[in-house]
Amino acid sequence: MFDQIIEKIKQYDSIVIFGHLNPDGDCYGSQVGLRELILSLYPNKKVYITGTGCPRFFKLLPSMDEVSDEVIKNSLGIIVDGNDLGRMEDKRVFNCLDYAKIDHHIDTGSFKEGPQVVDTSANSACDIITRMAIEKNVKLSVIGATALYLGILTDSARFQFVNNYPETFERAKYLANSGAQIHELNKLLAQTDENSLAAKGYIFSHYKKTDGGIIYIIYTKKLLKKLKLSANSASSMINLLGNIEGYPIWCSFAEYEDGKVRVELRSNGPAIQPCAVRIGGGGHAQASGAQLPELDYKVIDNVLKDLDDTLTKWRKEQ
Repeated sequence: MFDQIIEKIKQYDSIVIFGHLNPDGDCYGSQVGLRELILSLYPNKKVYITGTGCPRFFKLLPSMDEVSDEVIKNSLGIIVDGNDLGRMEDKRVFNCLDYAKIDHHIDTGSFKEGPQVVDTSANSACDIITRMAIEKNVKLSVIGATALYLGILTDSARFQFVNNYPETFERAKYLANSGAQIHELNKLLAQTDENSLAAKGYIFSHYKKTDGGIIYIIYTKKLLKKLKLSANSASSMINLLGNIEGYPIWCSFAEYEDGKVRVELRSNGPAIQPCAVRIGGGGHAQASGAQLPELDYKVIDNVLKDLDDTLTKWRKEQ
């Protein structure tokens, strides 16, 4: 399954691993984990991870690299946890010599060069990379095992959403046996602060509903300043609105300081990925996202209507 990507990696002494916009635990974990896997096989290669990563985990895992334009122009670019070149955080991805991709999202068809492993049934990109490590009999470092466990843990919402429990737990066991720092990860994930508590109270008392049955919340820059939250932090709380009886789709819109808006769409029933694609985003069937150029309430109304229509159609089919 991974032979073509391994052959491509062999061809290059310099490799840059790219992640998507608004990186999450799976994006960051797959970047770090894949780097550790490559270095375990080929310790003399130069392997870099670019983007912002997830700073909350830098106490436990490596921070991101500063990669020059010159390095990127002379490197193999590997895309992880992203289905579209246009949604990569570091736009210099277009300048690489060659490409490979490892992903678990529904493909948009934008990636046309190089070998790729895409498995939409996988729980996470880290799940796929862990399979790669097992298949190639790699002795992972503690850092690599911890990073890959992070992605599997967070993208499955702590093993709530798993397609195949026996296989997933076997991979988790492999990472645990490789030294994954599970206790330390759980402590970091459990940490909160008073600002977050206040924000959660606001979310529970101020979310809105459409007539069709969509739960949503809009975070303006002014509101985020009041709540002392960043747009990314607010967006990460999306699942606080989830699993409310009778409301199988929920979403949030968070305005960045530069005016752009992060959109998060979630579902425990209907497939909402097509709705994300229609506004330039993507993701999984039931967990997707996008970025809007500005806070335009007409556009948000259209998104909510699209979700309403999706929910209505799904209910008729049940």
